[in-house]
Order: sequence, then structure tokens, then C-alpha cells
Amino acid sequence: MELRLATLICLLAHAAMVLGSIATRLSNLQLSDVPGAVLSSGVLENPVVFGYTFESGIDPLNIPWSSLTHLVLAFFNVDGAGTVVPSSGNPGALISVAHKNGVKAIASIGGSGSGSTAIALALATNATSAALVASLVDNVKKYSLDGVDFDFEFPETTQQVQSLYNALNSTRSAFDAAFGRGAKTLTMTLFSSKGQFGPNVPQMDARPFSDIVDYGLLMSYDYFGSFSAVSAPNSPFYDIPGYPGLSFTSSIAAWLSSGWDAKKLVAGLPYYGRTATVQASSSGTQFMPNSGAAPPGGPVSKISGAWTWTDLRDPVNGALRSPTAAQQGWQRHWDTTTETPWLLHNTSLTYIGYDDLDSLAIKANHIITRGLVGAMVWMVQYDYADELNSVVGNYTMACERIVKQLESNQSSTASESESGVDGSSNSSDGEYSSRGSGGVSSGNGVASWYRGASGVGGLMLSLLMSVLALAFW
Repeated sequence: MELRLATLICLLAHAAMVLGSIATRLSNLQLSDVPGAVLSSGVLENPVVFGYTFESGIDPLNIPWSSLTHLVLAFFNVDGAGTVVPSSGNPGALISVAHKNGVKAIASIGGSGSGSTAIALALATNATSAALVASLVDNVKKYSLDGVDFDFEFPETTQQVQSLYNALNSTRSAFDAAFGRGAKTLTMTLFSSKGQFGPNVPQMDARPFSDIVDYGLLMSYDYFGSFSAVSAPNSPFYDIPGYPGLSFTSSIAAWLSSGWDAKKLVAGLPYYGRTATVQASSSGTQFMPNSGAAPPGGPVSKISGAWTWTDLRDPVNGALRSPTAAQQGWQRHWDTTTETPWLLHNTSLTYIGYDDLDSLAIKANHIITRGLVGAMVWMVQYDYADELNSVVGNYTMACERIVKQLESNQSSTASESESGVDGSSNSSDGEYSSRGSGGVSSGNGVASWYRGASGVGGLMLSLLMSVLALAFW
């Protein structure tokens, strides 16, 4: 009897942890967990979600329209003379579907490699920079676009940063003149770390840029990969030992410190991981020497050095048979230092540092409690069965729920004040009063997702355990 009871308790505890990790991703985030400064800023009232996708060759049915506020079409081509054209020649169909779903569509110029090289050439002279701005206005008119994204990866000198600023300023003025003040969205991508506009550009005051654009889209990924000396996550939540400043939280802090407005800062969420072939397997740590061998691409996307979530979850050749369980031949681990999962293949020694539902939820929680305006996804079509998109949906619902809780509390307080009620607040109001100004530290990590019987998920677990216990007896 004792052995059966102990076994049942262990099974229930394991089931509770698994169910809890899925059911309470963002549902446990309460009004009392959000700093008062964030609540008063109003940033949670209109959260944004930018989803990057390819400008051509994408089935509109594969776009998670209900989770997005903006669809970013990557990339419109730019030449050195400043002329901008869509890569496919006809993005109108996808833009039309976006509008029918209430989603804004904006064109992105640049990207890594030749696209940004062309931007640098176009910004090099006043004449070609003016031609670029005029061409952007023409494209917005021709294709009924809702705005433009400058994805310049990355300025190499302070002069290029100044040229980018001038182009953004001119684009803002041109958009306001042609379409009305603030009618079109203007965004720019931000380098992943240390609040710098490029890896070789010293940190400078970011406030002038923040004042011009509507949003800065932080590329909070690509910190580590096959190009690194050691295997480490594509997007660690916290810094890894020996590499300060290269993480989701550090990058956000650096850009805010550089002068970027939190109400205009959008944090990037990667729907992919990066691979490396390590020298040898090690016990309990993901930080292993990189062998330097060619990194394998995913079975579906075939991207060298990267596996998308579609690759990871591919039923035939993927590495995961469920969001949290590895396929045969792979080992899945969770790293509490970086708050991310990682995979290692037993024979090929292929390492993959990636994000899943739980690590993205931790990041989404930080976006809320840090007072940022929203999230950006690279790329939406990399999802599998809407698993990762569900986290983004839960993020916007959490924002809405917290705002409603705040409004309800304010309404209740106003009613009590008007009626002259004199009494102490209830326990939940008291908790908000004592913790609301400071919020919950983002350092709580995974532990912050498990809060006993709080929330619907916790209540379900409590009831389940009670019913099973009664049935056993």
C-alpha cells in the first residue's frame, strides 16, 4: 500500500509539473506582478506584435493573423541609386489579406548581406538618400502599405549612423506630408546587444532615433551559433558565464539605458535555434567547445546553421516528438542559467540552442514587466501547428487581462471613495498596494511560472489531485 501510494504521489507530482508548465505560461501573471510605473505608462493598453515573413512565396493561410498587429514583408530590394522595388514584383495579394484581417502591412528594406550593403550605398550621398525616401513614398502609395521598416544590418561608422538618422528623419517628414501626420508606421531594427547601432560603432545617445520612429525592433537573438567558440543558446534570457551583455535581458537594459523609450521598444522572439557541431559531449552543461565543422541545416528549411521550429517538430526527421520531448537519438535539456532548452544528438554531436513555448513565455513575461510595447517574431512561418504563436496570443491576452484588472480596481476604489466607505482593502488589493510599485523581479525565472493553486491552471491541478486521491482511497 505504501509503495503504491508513493508511486501515485510521484506520478501526480510529475503530471502537475508538466501540466503546470503548459497551462500557466502567462496566465499566472497578475496585476500585482507588474510594476506601478508600467501600469501608469499605458503601454499595456495597445501592445503590438510584429511578425516578419518573406515578401513572396508565402501562403496567407500560414500567417497567424489573429496574433499579429503588423506583418513585416522582408525584403523589398534597394539599389545603390536609392530605388526600391518588391522582390516578387507583386506583394499586393498578401497586403490585401493582411488588411482584411485587420493587420497592418509594412515593407522592410535591407536585411543581412547585400540588402544592407545597398542601403549603405543609397545613404552615402544626399542625392541617393533623397531618391530612397521618394521611392519609399511611391511604394507605400502603389501597394497600399502601412509603413516601412529600415533593417540596416549594420552601420559600420558613426557617419553611417548619422546618415541613417537623416534618412529616417526625411522619411518621417515625407510620410507625414504625403499621408498625414503619424498615418504611416516607421520602424527600424536594432542591433542585438549593448545598445549599439552596430557591432563596431560605439554606444551613443539613442533618444533622437527613438523620437523619430514609431518602434525599434530589437534583434534579441543570434547571440551564439556555429560562429561562436562554444555552444550556447541562440537567445539566452540571461548572460552566459564569460560573455556579459549577450542576452535578451541585457540587450533590453542596454537600449533603455542608451535613451530608447520603452514605449517604443519591441523585443524580438526567435522561432528558430542555431546549431553547432561540438567536440565532445559533456555532462550537464551546454557550453561545449565548437568543433568548427559545418553546422547542419534543418530537415525542412535547409538553412545552414539553423533549425526552425518546423524543423525541430518535423514528424519524420525532427528532433522533438512533442514540444518538450526529444525524438530517438536526441537528448533534450533545460538550462536554468539561460532559461532555454537545448538539444544534443547522441552520435553526430549536433548541438541546437533554441527557444520553445516555455522560454518564449519567460521572455514575454519580461516584455510585460519591463514595460516594453510589444514583441517581434522572426519568422512567423517557422512555427509548427501554431504552437509558438500560441505564446504570442497569450501575451496579448495577458496584457488585456491586466488592464481590465487595473480598471476594475480603479473603478472599485472610486466607488468606495464616493460612497464614503471606510475599511481596509481585501487581501488582493493589499497585495497590489504593497507590491505594485516594485513588481516581481524578472530574476524569478522558471519558478515564477509555478505559483501553487493560483490561476485556472493551478485550480485544475488541485482538483485533479484531490479527485485522484479520493479515488485511490
